Amino acid sequence: MSRLVKLLAVLALVLAALWPEPGAAQGGNALDAYRASGVIAERFDGYVEVRTTDAPSGVHALVEQVNAKRRALYTQRAQESNVSVDEVGKLFATKIVEAAPPGTYFLQPGGSYVRK
Repeated sequence: MSRLVKLLAVLALVLAALWPEPGAAQGGNALDAYRASGVIAERFDGYVEVRTTDAPSGVHALVEQVNAKRRALYTQRAQESNVSVDEVGKLFATKIVEAAPPGTYFLQPGGSYVRK
């Protein structure tokens, strides 16, 4: 199976079932509030990170939980499609960008941030 066909298969999975459970990979309303305020940023690889140095208590734990859920989802999709976990994460990142609330920062591959 060619790399392009594999990537298209993953993309089809992403589009068919963006999240297996509503909000499961995104982290729900708490994540949305922190993204909108700029405390948490989305990354080009499909994961989140704490963007500010003065993040409220519990934000680091939330980021770890969200990333663990996303890693599990990406790993499952990668195994189903016979592609790398990194490729799946980057494909999901494009959909996460679309669904994220206004004010969300996105870490670009070069290290700079863009705000929605």
